[in-house]
Amino acid sequence: MPSYEYIEVLAKKQRNSFLEGTLEKYFYYCKGYFSKGKTKKINSLKNKIKTLSFEEDSQITKIQTISGIFQTPNQLKDYISKLPPYSFGIYVKFLLEAPYFSKDENEFYIIQNPILKETNFKVPMIRGSSWKGALAHAFREIINETSDSKSKKSASFFRIFGAGSDAIKAIEQSLRKDNKKKTFIEKLVELILFELGLEINQDLLKELKELESKNWEDLINFIQEWVAQSMENQKNNKTKKGKFPEELKTHRGRAIFYPTYFNRISLEIINPHDRRKRAGKNPIHYEVVPEGTEGVFQLIYIPYDGIVKDENTLKEEVKEDLENLIKAIKKLSQLGIGAKIKLGWGRFEFIEKYVCVNGDLEDLKIPERWKICRV
Repeated sequence: MPSYEYIEVLAKKQRNSFLEGTLEKYFYYCKGYFSKGKTKKINSLKNKIKTLSFEEDSQITKIQTISGIFQTPNQLKDYISKLPPYSFGIYVKFLLEAPYFSKDENEFYIIQNPILKETNFKVPMIRGSSWKGALAHAFREIINETSDSKSKKSASFFRIFGAGSDAIKAIEQSLRKDNKKKTFIEKLVELILFELGLEINQDLLKELKELESKNWEDLINFIQEWVAQSMENQKNNKTKKGKFPEELKTHRGRAIFYPTYFNRISLEIINPHDRRKRAGKNPIHYEVVPEGTEGVFQLIYIPYDGIVKDENTLKEEVKEDLENLIKAIKKLSQLGIGAKIKLGWGRFEFIEKYVCVNGDLEDLKIPERWKICRV
């Protein structure tokens, strides 16, 4: 069995490989020596493990460059200038207020809950798809909290995140094949509940029920109004019979989400207590990114479908989407990202907040302390 001194030297000289191997040595050491009164040395070793860091210059910077993550807002500005008009980028440096955890798929590990790591560099990360899902959840929370303009925010949701879920495809299929109003309305209710996470009240259900006895034009008009970009657009663009709203057709979103990489790793222990004995005997170990670690969130928004739209309409859409995204990011910082958010894990606070816009968007409602750069 390796001595305490050997592990201590290993921790100093081999910081990167130590992250993978020393946890095993740590538990091995604790198992053999805890009963021999080595508590102080074990706690000292645990503290060393808790403050381990990756060498940022050699690993984090490299993998960020490979993933297309910029090191400074000026680099983001240069990139946005090459994109289509009214594209924008969001660049946020944040600080974890609580540990972050997302379980890795590696089944062969010294503890039962290893943190998600990048495959090649073995650094803890948040996937771009995880950011997308978490922000979509925060966006739904905002829609539910809104007393009015839910239709406009719903349209913004589909523009940003896209519409390719099973609920959307089921609606399209019901139009092409079934051609039954009842089936169509059922799929629409599923979309409202499970895709958008909105509440359905009795008035909406009654209105949907009445539409079963009406023609297809009335039904499509109702949906068009529900997801309309604005009441003015609804007056100018009358819906044709059988034409499904563009917002609810299967399409990709305008936003591109980038991963986040961290340069620190730690160990947390949750020890569930017996309700009767008020004591725990089966502690659960979690490999986490510790509180106080910095990270970078980056998002690129490209209105690829703007070429077929009027410029004023496009500008209004981009303004709404940008304002809603900033609200969703703030909401997400309070809700948390990753697993165990009910315990308060995954919450973060902002260090730097930048928005770079390729174009002139007037009257942007951007919160204070957000820095705006225009191309």
